[in-house]
Amino acid sequence: MRTKRNRNIFWLALVVVIIAAASVYSLISSYQSEVDSHRRVLLGRGQTVLDALKAGILAHGRMGRYRGDRLAVIFDELARTPEILAIELRGPDGEILASGGQREEIPNVPPNRPQWDAKRLVMARHVDLLTECGPGGAGRGRQGRQDTEDWSSFQKGVYVLTAVLDTTEMCRAIRRHQFRFAISIGVISATLAFGTWAVVLLLRRSELAAELERERERAGRQEQIARLGAGLAHETRNPLGIVRGLAQSIGDCSHHDCPVKDQAKSIVDEVDRVIGGINSFLVLARPKEAVPKHIDLDRFFEDFLPLVQMDASAAEADVRYTPCELRILADEGMLRRATLNLILNALRASKPGSTVQIGTERTHSVLSLRVSDSGCGIAPDDLPRVTEPYFTQFSGGSGLGLSIVDQIAAAHGWRLCVTSALGQGTQAVLDGIVIVESS
Repeated sequence: MRTKRNRNIFWLALVVVIIAAASVYSLISSYQSEVDSHRRVLLGRGQTVLDALKAGILAHGRMGRYRGDRLAVIFDELARTPEILAIELRGPDGEILASGGQREEIPNVPPNRPQWDAKRLVMARHVDLLTECGPGGAGRGRQGRQDTEDWSSFQKGVYVLTAVLDTTEMCRAIRRHQFRFAISIGVISATLAFGTWAVVLLLRRSELAAELERERERAGRQEQIARLGAGLAHETRNPLGIVRGLAQSIGDCSHHDCPVKDQAKSIVDEVDRVIGGINSFLVLARPKEAVPKHIDLDRFFEDFLPLVQMDASAAEADVRYTPCELRILADEGMLRRATLNLILNALRASKPGSTVQIGTERTHSVLSLRVSDSGCGIAPDDLPRVTEPYFTQFSGGSGLGLSIVDQIAAAHGWRLCVTSALGQGTQAVLDGIVIVESS
């Protein structure tokens, strides 16, 4: 149920992110389209101005000649258009033949392509006026006598027409689009932030609900075990103690031959195993409250590890602890029982020649105690059940070890986390152990 809920939240978050990304992309595209549209409009007006200049010059020119005063009139008239800052005509030698408007706005070197800045657009066009206005061109066949001194001849070469347009209005329009774009992005960002916050709250709520459900299951399981099993375990242990005593007396008697004694010892061993399981059950059924005290973790393992060397030798494995030089707050007896169960489980899963690693990881003022092996691992379907009483994957195991560890962790306010992969090993972590700072 929890996995399904988290999956639904994940897909919801993914849909929100996709919608937000699509909205941002659409806004950016729309904004860029508006900016490009304004630029295209102004570029079109610039081309129109240059076309008008060229048309006026060609309409005025006759037989490769022009009059400077008439060109000046044409340029002055056109320069009165509000959006035109300045216009000019330069000859092949760079001499200015005609101009209009604010002469200082025209650059000394006409640009090869449209030139933008914060306040103006500069456009230039190259034309061969002698070719286009020469014999057989526009204005050919003028009649009447003219004063040839008022006319000048077009030189051979390329003339440059330059127009400077005011971009103030365009920039204002773009700024309005920028303002709307910023507001839209802000709204989307706020919505996305709110959505992220909502998803985080949903995930947190899901985790809390799952944690509460686990606590309820643990409490219900604990109550059921305590109610149904405590009396039975107590009544069973007493007769088994009698059976053990009888079997031990038979084994110690000198009147019986060796096979009978061996069988009696087997009975004693089996009774000890069953009584051990019953004792573990009673520990699980009647949990004790933790009495924490300061524990030097390195010294604790220095005293504790020799106790598991026999089990490690039987498993042909090694147990190694990495010192951390830290002191923790824990019930020493409970910590010993929890650590013993974790190490014994790791040894049962380990292959000959492998190593069980005991390490720590500090996060601020809390510690994680980790027991890792490289053994057989746990199947994904079995992993959620490892703390259930009597669930085990080992032949002869009681299935109570991790249940007791989980109970000890809960008594301290810790958390038992088990991760595993088939064929790659298992890692059991006691998380949330309080670190005692050295005074």
